[in-house]
Amino acid sequence: MSNRFDRLHPLVSFCYFAGSITLLLAMLHPLFLGAAFVAVLAVTFIYDHGGNLRKWTVFIVISGLFIAILNPVFNERGRHVLFVAYNHRFSLEAILIGGMNALSLMSIIALFVTYNEVMTPNKLLFLFSKIFPQFAVLLMLTLRFIPLMRRRLEEISAVQASKGIYVTDGKLRDRVKNGMLYVQVLLTYSLEEAIQTADSMKARKYGTGRRTSYEYFIFTKTDLAALFYLLILFGTVLYGRIKGLGYLNVYPLMEPLSLSPQEGVTFVLFLLFFIFPFVVEVGGRIRWRL
Repeated sequence: MSNRFDRLHPLVSFCYFAGSITLLLAMLHPLFLGAAFVAVLAVTFIYDHGGNLRKWTVFIVISGLFIAILNPVFNERGRHVLFVAYNHRFSLEAILIGGMNALSLMSIIALFVTYNEVMTPNKLLFLFSKIFPQFAVLLMLTLRFIPLMRRRLEEISAVQASKGIYVTDGKLRDRVKNGMLYVQVLLTYSLEEAIQTADSMKARKYGTGRRTSYEYFIFTKTDLAALFYLLILFGTVLYGRIKGLGYLNVYPLMEPLSLSPQEGVTFVLFLLFFIFPFVVEVGGRIRWRL
């Protein structure tokens, strides 16, 4: 995908990601969540050609399977009993709820893969530095924590492997000992860099005066149209959710999976919200050709 979505105003991009997460948490219907998961994967794959998505595939799959299995293991409610194992009833309702929660979690994780590429720290500071400067810095540091730790751990693993220290080979006791050594080095590395960052911010007198933006983003008519598009779709879908659309009642009696005409309209609007980057890309290409 081109960088048309990336070149939008940070407010528009932030509203898209915040609205997507909100809708993923609000809607509880397998068709809605399944379509959203496919749309998020497609956007993530096309945006970075699957580079970052492949790195997170194992984590996404394991997290989804864990949530999907966890609910039917601890929940026996439901009239449609599929099978019984060790005096435990596995019902269709429990498995369905676990699957919907898994789809929601996997979609959010996949969404953050694109979020880390689009919403750079500079954009976050531009949005929140004037209103909540401390919150902006804390949010920026928090969102970069997981990928930063992952890169550091890869570097530490490469150095330790050159010394013949592995966490995948050998006895269990040796692997645990080597793993604790990895964690010790990672924490020491992180604390040293945190001290350097704090000294650098203090030397630049952060927080002592009025902040200026490193890069200035201009809100254009295109950004206004994109923001209007997102707000209309988000408000309409959320209103439908308040009216009970896009929510599958499982207990006490499970509703049919088919969508009513009103839910069908809500589903289309819901999907249009998630494919917003495609709309931006296609609209930009049509505008360029014309």
